Amino acid sequence: MAFKDRPYFRRTLDLDDQLRSGKKVTATTLAARWETSTKTVQRLVDGVRDEYGAPIEWDAHRGTYVYSDPSWHLPWLAMKGADLFAVGVAMKVLQMYEGTPVAKDMRAIYERLSELMPAEVRISPSSFVEKLYIRPQAQRPVDPNVWDAVATGLREKVAIEADYRKPAGGGGWRELEPLHLVLFGTDWFLLARDPEGEAVKTFYLSRMKAVRVGTRRFSPPRGFRPEEHFGDTIGLYVGKPRFRFRVRFGREIAEWITEVRWHEKQKLVRRSDGDVELELPAGSLLEARRFVLSFGMHAEVLGPEELVEDVKAHVRSLAERYG
Repeated sequence: MAFKDRPYFRRTLDLDDQLRSGKKVTATTLAARWETSTKTVQRLVDGVRDEYGAPIEWDAHRGTYVYSDPSWHLPWLAMKGADLFAVGVAMKVLQMYEGTPVAKDMRAIYERLSELMPAEVRISPSSFVEKLYIRPQAQRPVDPNVWDAVATGLREKVAIEADYRKPAGGGGWRELEPLHLVLFGTDWFLLARDPEGEAVKTFYLSRMKAVRVGTRRFSPPRGFRPEEHFGDTIGLYVGKPRFRFRVRFGREIAEWITEVRWHEKQKLVRRSDGDVELELPAGSLLEARRFVLSFGMHAEVLGPEELVEDVKAHVRSLAERYG
């Protein structure tokens, strides 16, 4: 249930604010403020005392509730500025993906967390991250309706029907069992099982033109983990057999290559002539070839032979086009 729909938490926070404001706080003033009975107010005050150990006492001289220890805070308010800053950075980083509702959702969560901070340390959300600039990147936008439908399918473990279109044409409506959202680079993907073939496949959310949430519930594969599913590949292709490939990089970009951790299972060897050799896992020739060609003349494939021949064919094709 959304936070805004839960009066207990709203009233608990408001009680905390009122006690810290220095105003007169009684069961009667709170009942009028919350439009409820004094018995309800008393139950909440007692509950906050019992559940959170709040030092709320009745000051008979002033005729008001007070905190006997003003330094005490509700447990979920115990967030340091550095913690809120980290959340703020995450929120702003996700603004790179404005094509999905996730950026809007993160902003709402961040602002809510800011409101939960004790009044004396509340800071405007923008002030935490005003020195962080995110350079926009090319991205494929995702329809917010598609995002919401996929999120519902994931949350409730129900099958969805997606109108999935491929760039080269073709596609159409298909039923999927959603398992995991995947963020790769600047694109959002859905790992989903095809009920007919039982295979787990990867789908671009941006290529889903419409999604309908079904009613058929399903059980996700026991023990399925996306990190294991993609574990032996540098990309998203998980074809079989998987293989490893080696690339030699010239010394002019050798240091740059060594600065990047390309994959957790990579092997990097520095050569005496200044070059470096990098070995990586791959799930298809396509992703291995794309990786190699992205470095142009600075990269040379050393193996396997199948990849060497594949890259040669593409280089010859390029030479003929520009020759």
